[in-house]
Amino acid sequence: MRNLISAEWTKMLPHKGTWFLVWLYPVLFFVIFAITIMVASKGTKPETVAGWIEDTSVVWHIASISLGRYLIAGYFAVVFAGEYGWNTWKLVVPHASRWKLLGSKYLVTLGLLYIAWIATALISVLMRYLGSAVSGEALPQGLTLGTILYEHGKLLLLGIAPLLITAGYATTAAISTRSTLATVIISIVLVTLDELLGKIVQWLSSYGMEWPAIPYRILPGYHLQNLASWMAEGAGFQAKLATGTVIAYSETVSLLAIAGWVVGLAGLVLWVFRRQDIN
Repeated sequence: MRNLISAEWTKMLPHKGTWFLVWLYPVLFFVIFAITIMVASKGTKPETVAGWIEDTSVVWHIASISLGRYLIAGYFAVVFAGEYGWNTWKLVVPHASRWKLLGSKYLVTLGLLYIAWIATALISVLMRYLGSAVSGEALPQGLTLGTILYEHGKLLLLGIAPLLITAGYATTAAISTRSTLATVIISIVLVTLDELLGKIVQWLSSYGMEWPAIPYRILPGYHLQNLASWMAEGAGFQAKLATGTVIAYSETVSLLAIAGWVVGLAGLVLWVFRRQDIN
């Protein structure tokens, strides 16, 4: 397994897809903060701790927003479906267990993303400090390293569930279709469905149609939003339908639902991959 991870790391680290879909984040944020520092004016009103944290933790929202999830799915499409386009599966499949091949790809792909995001968060904090020094702006009272780590860590945890679901969508599509383009399209559709299904269900309920609430209760979209609400606000998300029905679940139920989807998608990927004839 260690050799597989090392080989995958060596292959993907300098890959163009990694540069455009992973290293993009620290480079882009560095440029944005550098421009902000250059155009910042002195004498701006004092910043609050909440505002300072918000400025430096934007990167952790990437895994939770639609555009960020599209980019994540694109990278998983490159890593998994790309093997079929490069015709390289046949070079490694005969020499290793298929579950190990998939596992090493998951670990390296997730590892590269988190390394890039942690680097981006560090750059954001350092550049924000530099910006305060250049503009003469005093740091907010009460801002400590512990506060920064706690708030960034909380947002990091919030992004794990949508990241894993997005990875599940993309890898299932990649292994099933063997096409990078098809994987990207399918992933975009599924991620968009996660975001819009709740609104569609509420709109249809105004016409007396309550049956769409059944798949909404089962699919990941509601549970991602509910879990995020529990973690961020300490209260669950309630979807109120025009018919008077209220969809509300506990944090535990949504956590189990997301875990079920993650495990189920991973199992489906392995099942399909094991039955493929790769020559």
